Amino acid sequence: MSTRYLLRSLIKRQYGYTNIKQRAACFSSRVHYKNDAFVDNARKSILTSQVVIRKAALTDHSAVLDLIDENGAHDYIPALYPHLVSDKDNFTVVATLEGRVVGLTMASVLDGGLTVTCRSSRVHKDFRKLGIHTALFDYIQEYSSQLVPLHAYKALAITDRDYTTCAFYFKYGYRPTLWRQGLQMAYQIPNSQPTGIGEDNPTNPIKVKELTRFDLHRIFQAHGLCRQLYPQGRLFNNYVGYRLMEENIRHLVTPWGGAFASFQEPRSFPLASCEDFSDHANPTKNTIGTFTSSSISCHKNHSNCLDHDFPNNVAMVTFYNCYSTTYGAFYSLDAYAMPGLSRDHFQAHLRHNLKTLRRRFPGQRAALALTFDTTTSRECVISCLSEQGISELLPCQEKWQILCERTSRK
Repeated sequence: MSTRYLLRSLIKRQYGYTNIKQRAACFSSRVHYKNDAFVDNARKSILTSQVVIRKAALTDHSAVLDLIDENGAHDYIPALYPHLVSDKDNFTVVATLEGRVVGLTMASVLDGGLTVTCRSSRVHKDFRKLGIHTALFDYIQEYSSQLVPLHAYKALAITDRDYTTCAFYFKYGYRPTLWRQGLQMAYQIPNSQPTGIGEDNPTNPIKVKELTRFDLHRIFQAHGLCRQLYPQGRLFNNYVGYRLMEENIRHLVTPWGGAFASFQEPRSFPLASCEDFSDHANPTKNTIGTFTSSSISCHKNHSNCLDHDFPNNVAMVTFYNCYSTTYGAFYSLDAYAMPGLSRDHFQAHLRHNLKTLRRRFPGQRAALALTFDTTTSRECVISCLSEQGISELLPCQEKWQILCERTSRK
């Protein structure tokens, strides 16, 4: 059913006219509205009254793809929709008009039930600015409060590109808690290792290892280390915020994502529970989809063993996500570094991440989305990318990714 036909049928059902401007003209002199304003308000009212919001299903996958913008270089919905709908920690809903899917949004239960994150809001381009996004957002806010009644926080991610959107969320009480600098690059993935790109510092090469879930568990327990790597006690990984809690580790090491670490001379840090980073270490918190210490320990990888100084010798950690999009391949890289670290570490991480991307999507074009904090300058990131032959900026740059939170109303 075409968008034009759908709108005309809804208007005719409500007013008995197929041309809404005729209806507007009949009332404009009495209600003192300009015809165009009346048309817009009537159209919005008709549509929102006809919207049906229901739980999303796997069978909606093809319909959901129509919601994705043609230049959706970052959009993970096409690749990850089956997982997101099936995951017990996610609640996904769609908005329909006359049976057609015109919008989508989702709530994810994170931090062991402490936080509900609103994410993945999409509205078809022909139905935007008609109140559908607001209807979806209100629905998911209310439903998440019933789904996880003991949650303490609600969270979402925004960027600097649309301040109008920021104002919309601020009205609901959300406030920024973490800012990350961003840079988005275009990259033609080679089929093989580019020539002339070797170790970053041949006299003192940087060791980089991919982390297992158990490795991350140990890092999250290193209280002093995490205070310097993650000063706000949060990770911001591919537009989703996580507290440093073991319940979140399964979302960080996945078939499409993971983490790398590089090392320096060990420092003496006290070990403490990762719950020191949560504002509410509450024994009554929800335990939806959590990992216990015993279940994490089974993910040890003895072929990639770390030395006895780990985790106190960690200097930088990068988290990545890699999947296909309508653009081609997409790769997010979120870097967290100790203060005063040399650029060699970022260059080593970049080289290992690009190798991962090349292994998964050889020869394809890719969109790289990088985030970093004040310990890694934008100039350093651009310089390291240039040394890898990456210099083309994607259009519509996001200079900042912003994690927003609000305390849940009781």
